[in-house]
Amino acid sequence: MTTKEKADLIKASLTMRELLGMYGLAGNSRHNRIPCPIHDGKDRNFSFTDFGFKCFVCGAEGGLVHFVELYRGLSFEAALEEINGHFHLWTCADDPERKLAYSDRLKALFAADNRKASVRTDEIHLHQLNRLAAEITRLRKNKAKYAPKHRDGAFDDRYVEACAVLNIKEYQFDCLYTEAQEVRSKKNDQ
Repeated sequence: MTTKEKADLIKASLTMRELLGMYGLAGNSRHNRIPCPIHDGKDRNFSFTDFGFKCFVCGAEGGLVHFVELYRGLSFEAALEEINGHFHLWTCADDPERKLAYSDRLKALFAADNRKASVRTDEIHLHQLNRLAAEITRLRKNKAKYAPKHRDGAFDDRYVEACAVLNIKEYQFDCLYTEAQEVRSKKNDQ
């Protein structure tokens, strides 16, 4: 996975509030404003949206990865790795063995004669996709609901699980959906 793909995945998967929560900074935010963590300001001059931030005193502004660069004094690549270390965004996506093993399991499900199993195959796909969609919905809700509320707050187990598993489940859903589309396409060609 390239550096740009990693940065894009972070932008697509996280919000600034979640990233600030990683450092215990978003708990006391009011109207998306907090004291600037970059220059240790006292007033609420640091404003943030889902996608970025701006400090009206020190002038720092940017996106999610740039915040980690400034706050932790890291290079761009090190900031990407620090974010991934907490949220596990591309651990599964970058592991070719895991991709292959999952893909092989799916292919084994459909190795039987497609004509005999066509109805059953669609039912399997639908059941698995529905199960994964329900799991993804549950994890997303837990990630939002149980995120730490203040700087010294303990991490709830449901939040930790959501951070660790959500992207894997989304990846599995995408793989299964692609596999279902391929099987359906082959079935329609016959």
